[in-house]
Amino acid sequence: MNFAKEIKQELLSKNIKDKCCKRAFLAGVIRGTGNLFLQDGEYGLEFKLDSEDGANRITEYLSSLYGFEMREVGYTLNNRYGKEIITLNIHGQGSTKILVDLGVLIENGNEYAVSLKLFDKVCEKECCIRSFLKGLFVAVGNCILPSAKSAQTTGYHSEFVFYHYTTALEVAKKLEDAGVKSKITRRKGTFIVYIKSGEEIKNLVAFLGCPVSVLKITDLMINREIKNNSNRQKNCDLGNLNKQVEASAKQISAIEKLKSLGEFDKLKKDLKEVAIARLEYQDDTLTELAERLNLSKSCLNHRLRKIVHLASEL
Repeated sequence: MNFAKEIKQELLSKNIKDKCCKRAFLAGVIRGTGNLFLQDGEYGLEFKLDSEDGANRITEYLSSLYGFEMREVGYTLNNRYGKEIITLNIHGQGSTKILVDLGVLIENGNEYAVSLKLFDKVCEKECCIRSFLKGLFVAVGNCILPSAKSAQTTGYHSEFVFYHYTTALEVAKKLEDAGVKSKITRRKGTFIVYIKSGEEIKNLVAFLGCPVSVLKITDLMINREIKNNSNRQKNCDLGNLNKQVEASAKQISAIEKLKSLGEFDKLKKDLKEVAIARLEYQDDTLTELAERLNLSKSCLNHRLRKIVHLASEL
């Protein structure tokens, strides 16, 4: 099971008690994936879900709020893409009035129009905004976490997919109000509200009310930080080792040059002592060689640099 499904399952496992929040949840699902149609003088709605639990929650809330019986909702399984899709149809039994109450339609006398404002009618309280975003995530939300086994991966990613920019912008603003930073991009005719930060995704999941999923993200973030710190230390150690090898090779080359030009025996006693030790213990680090000669590391380094400098002038 991918992480998005885990979040959705956690959301759907909790029954929403307040009627206002049930309305907001239904509105969020419908706004995310619904397609409006008119048939026999009655407006209807078709929307798709990838979860039977989601379909059951929808029908349960429709029944408790509006007396809309489950037998009036049609299920269609679509396995064309290897993914089970459940298509629900809401039509008849006063479906137009239901869509008005959910803020999808605006009633003006005997005429109806689609409301372009997502949150106004069904999200008067903060709890309802939360429920609306829960429904929206169930409908069009996605979340991918990096592999816990590797620090090299695609990283954290969560998104909501919409067909209209104004809708994406309105959702992004509500997320920001909830303390979740997101961005908007366009992808193949759709608008994506996306989050790339693990910390911000954790904030989103916490706002949606999924403590189990929050703990999973937190655990992953801690483990990855430990792994990344370990890798950084290894890279740092390797970099230092490479520098030491290069410096040692440069020093040995300088000493050999002095010998070949007959300048080695002209070195001062302290420099000559260091040069002989460097040739004898070529694999020693600067610290190890300093200990052998009973010198400080800075003193040894100064003498070796002096030897390299003398050789460079010949």
